[in-house]
Amino acid sequence: MQINWSEQSRNDLREILSYVGNSFGQRKAKEVFAEIRHTAELLKEFPMLGKSFVKDEELQIEYRTLPSKLNQLIYCIEGETINIIAVWQNRRDISRLKKMLMKKTP
Repeated sequence: MQINWSEQSRNDLREILSYVGNSFGQRKAKEVFAEIRHTAELLKEFPMLGKSFVKDEELQIEYRTLPSKLNQLIYCIEGETINIIAVWQNRRDISRLKKMLMKKTP
């Protein structure tokens, strides 16, 4: 399996790391980055590891979520590719993300 980080997920990751770096220092930001990368790497071997989050039956897309300490990876599987759609901080309202994902599906 291959991991594909969407532009949104890369932006999310930058924002998270900037916040952690400014609030808790660069050492902690590096730890958070390593944890998120490790979680993503687990998906290569175990793509169904996360739980179902949002399903679009019409388009046959299932978004899944996998926790990574204080964050979550939101992803979907397309063939041999794991598309990481977003990196969501647990302190944020997850229902907003569900609404955004449903709006993205045509």
